[in-house]
Amino acid sequence: MTTGLYVHIPFCRSKCGYCSFASIPWKEALAERYWRAVVREMEIAVAGQERAPETVDTIFFGGGTPSLLPAGHIAGILDACRRLFRLDPDCEISLEANPGTLTNEKAQAYRSCGVNRISLGGQSFADEELTAIGRVHTVRQIAESMAMLRSRGPENIGLDLILGLPGQTEHSWFDSLDKTVALAPAHISIYMLELEAESPLYQSVAAGRQTLPEEDSVAGWYLQTIDFLDARGYGQYEISNFCRSGCECRHNLKYWLRQPVLGFGAAAHSFDGGSRSANVADVARYVRAVENGMSPVAWSSVVDAEAEMGEMLYLGLRLNRGLDWEAVRRACRSDRLVDCESALKEMAGIGLVEWQGNRVRLTRRGMLLSNEVFQQFVQPWADH
Repeated sequence: MTTGLYVHIPFCRSKCGYCSFASIPWKEALAERYWRAVVREMEIAVAGQERAPETVDTIFFGGGTPSLLPAGHIAGILDACRRLFRLDPDCEISLEANPGTLTNEKAQAYRSCGVNRISLGGQSFADEELTAIGRVHTVRQIAESMAMLRSRGPENIGLDLILGLPGQTEHSWFDSLDKTVALAPAHISIYMLELEAESPLYQSVAAGRQTLPEEDSVAGWYLQTIDFLDARGYGQYEISNFCRSGCECRHNLKYWLRQPVLGFGAAAHSFDGGSRSANVADVARYVRAVENGMSPVAWSSVVDAEAEMGEMLYLGLRLNRGLDWEAVRRACRSDRLVDCESALKEMAGIGLVEWQGNRVRLTRRGMLLSNEVFQQFVQPWADH
C-alpha cells in the first residue's frame, strides 16, 4: 500500500474567528527555522525505519496558510521528500492557499517545484461575510488568485466555501455558488460552519453580537447545493466534497479509507495502519525538540479492534459510495460488529442510511445528521 505525507504549515496572517486549527501569526525568523525542522524530522523518521522508505503517492501541505511560506521553503521540503522517500511518478502534491497571499512568481514557483494541486480558501463571495469571520482577503482577490494560478501555477485548483456564516442568506449563498462555478475549479469543498466553544466567533454569537442563519435553512441550502452542483458537473463524492470526474482529492481519500499517512510539523497526525500519533501543537516547542534531536510526538496509541471498527464505519460512511459490508466483515476484528450492523439497520428504518444489497451508505438526511450517526462509532483516539 502506498503512503501519503502531510506537512503542517502553522503560520497565518491572522486567526479567523471560527478557526480551531493549530496556527500562529507569521514570524519570518521562526518560519525559517520551522521548514528546516520539518526536513530534519523527516530525516530522523526515515533513519529510524528498519524497512525501505515508503512509496509516496500524495503529499499535502495544510495549515495554517501554507501559501504564506516563501516558495523556496516549499521547494526545500519537497526536495527532502524526493531524497528520503520513493515518490510515485503520478504523485499528487497539494497545497492550501489563501487569496491575497499569492503572486505570479509564487504560482510559477509552485508549478516548477512539483506542486500540481492547489486548494484555495475562498470561503464566501460576499465581502461582508468574509469580514464577519475575520478573513483578511476580499472577493476580488479570489478571482485574482484563480487567474494567477491559471496562468502560471498548477492547473488542478479546488475552491472552498463555508455554509452557515453570520449574516448569510439564501441569496448570498447561491450567489457564492454561482460565482464559484463561473471560475470553473476542478474541485469544490462545502464546509458547514462548526464552532468550538473557545473560538472568538462562538463567543460573539453567544453574546448576541453576531447571528447565524437558522439551522433548518442551512440544512435546506445544503441539500439544494448537492443538486445545484451535480447539474453543473460537480458530483458529490464525500459529505463536504464535490468535483469534476476524476478530480477527487486523492490525499483526503486516504483518511476516509484508513490508508497510511505520515504527518510532519507541529500538530501533524500520523497513521501507519496499526497506530496513530500526533506531534506537539506548540510551534516553538516543536522546533526546539527537533533541533535538539528529540521526538516531537505528543502522544501515540495502538488502534485496537474496537477503535478499528469504529474508524472503518464513521470514516467510510462519509463517502458517497458508502461501505461494502462484506469487506467490513472480513476486515473487522471486533465482536461488536453484529451490534453495529443492527444499529445501522435501525438507522435505515428512520431514513438515516440505506442498504443496497451488501452496501450501506448515508441518505441525504443522514448526511445532515451525520454527527449523530457517527457518534455511534466514535472511539477514544479521536479525543486526543
